[in-house]
Amino acid sequence: MDTSTSRLNGWRIAYWALLAIWILDAVLVMRRIRGGLFTSYAADVTLPAFLYIIVRGLHGPPRRHWTSRLFGSSPELAACVIFGGSVLTEVSQYYWPKGFFAGRFDPNDIAAYLVGVGVCYGFDKLTA
Repeated sequence: MDTSTSRLNGWRIAYWALLAIWILDAVLVMRRIRGGLFTSYAADVTLPAFLYIIVRGLHGPPRRHWTSRLFGSSPELAACVIFGGSVLTEVSQYYWPKGFFAGRFDPNDIAAYLVGVGVCYGFDKLTA
């Protein structure tokens, strides 16, 4: 197996694992089952990481959709856009708690976004 195939398989595994964790967290939250740190931060780590993989097109054969063309041309641009968008949704909760991204502002969520995007960015740069 060549390195490009193993790299693609690694990103596919990450893609499906992140999606499964995010769905599990969503089910627990919707059922109001408290899971400590998992239900508090799993979605905040996994969703930005999942979006990074999608925007960069790392999980499958290259299909250039508009998000990849616009934001996925470089790891830096993808990471900045996804992290910046995530932070904006969190900050909107501070100023508009019942708005479109309703919730309670938590600065730890911003750290979770950074971890999710940062890990993917790091592996993307390392394996490029």
